[in-house]
Amino acid sequence: MRGAVRSPGSGPPWAWRLAVAAVLGVLRGVFGWRLRVRPPEIIPPPDRPLVVVFNHTSNVDAFLIAYTVWRGLQHWVQPLVKTELFDTPVIGELARRAGAIPVARTEGSGRETAYGDAVARLRAGGTVLIAPEGTTTHDGSLLPLRHGAARLALEAGADVLVVTHFGAQRGFSPVVTVPDRGAIVTITMDVLTARSDEDASALTGRIAATMMDRSEELKATYPQPDAQAAWWPPYSSPASPTATARDNLERYRQSMTEAVAHARERMAQIAEEHELEQRAAQARERAADARERARSTAEDLAARSRARAESLGEQARERVEELASHARETASHLADRLPGQERELDTDGIEVAAPDQTAPDQTAPDQTAPDQTTPDQAEPDPDDTSPDDRHTDGRHDAS
Repeated sequence: MRGAVRSPGSGPPWAWRLAVAAVLGVLRGVFGWRLRVRPPEIIPPPDRPLVVVFNHTSNVDAFLIAYTVWRGLQHWVQPLVKTELFDTPVIGELARRAGAIPVARTEGSGRETAYGDAVARLRAGGTVLIAPEGTTTHDGSLLPLRHGAARLALEAGADVLVVTHFGAQRGFSPVVTVPDRGAIVTITMDVLTARSDEDASALTGRIAATMMDRSEELKATYPQPDAQAAWWPPYSSPASPTATARDNLERYRQSMTEAVAHARERMAQIAEEHELEQRAAQARERAADARERARSTAEDLAARSRARAESLGEQARERVEELASHARETASHLADRLPGQERELDTDGIEVAAPDQTAPDQTAPDQTAPDQTTPDQAEPDPDDTSPDDRHTDGRHDAS
């Protein structure tokens, strides 16, 4: 029977919360377990479908991963669990109501049914949880991964969240039955996005390479190292591998070796490309900063030049006015010292002689000019004898 499809935004159902809270309550409350989690560099949004994969070392690590993903990323996971669990009277009903997806581990239609159900959950925006090893490790090493998780991610267009942990093998594992008290479980998360040139095998190789690298990193930095403990990988007394583990070892060992090698080569190439992109981005940032500094410097110089030009212009105007004033004073002083002629300055400060104030038609009459009395107005002089009078004697009369 399939688990109910539930909207991602509605949060996990009560059965899911109950199961996770019960396991976490025992581990943390009774045995004092602590979780130390390093989230991914880029947090995927809650409505983004995810295929969550993890390394399987204990019967309780799936609960730890479900709790961590929900608390840290707000994604509640729907695990793919073996069909046998659903046949258990109480646990089966709880798993069904928690939204778990049953998987028949035998070849045939049962596995394809689970696969189709998981794709439907992802396309609806959900998050599924898969242990690609198929079973818990018996010796502490990573078993060859199946391709199902990669196929789901490629078909549904979902990202892969690789969750790697260390320390969960200290309880309810093939080598430790009763949990150690005060155990620390360290967890890392990495988001992988399928590339256009990747198929299921290539993506699975990248998932495996990421898990292997993170496992070594967590082992090297584990805060409670104990190389003599039964749970320290590789296990000093490994458990007998299960039938599933043997099947995985026989079927996937060689292909996984090749896939991991190819994935590492591809990851190194991607890292180099990423480094080049970062250098190019840094160069662009430096160029942008240089342009900004140059623009700021040019604006500053222009402002200073304008201020200097305005200052010089003001000084020049003041000097010109000062010279003009001095010229006027000098001209006025010289005019005062020149006798009989008034002088003034034109608008340019040039000394100009004052014009004659007497008009030509106003010239005073000459006092020695002859009398202007007309002949008709003159009185005759009795003693004056005109020529005409002298010739009238006899001759004029005779005529």
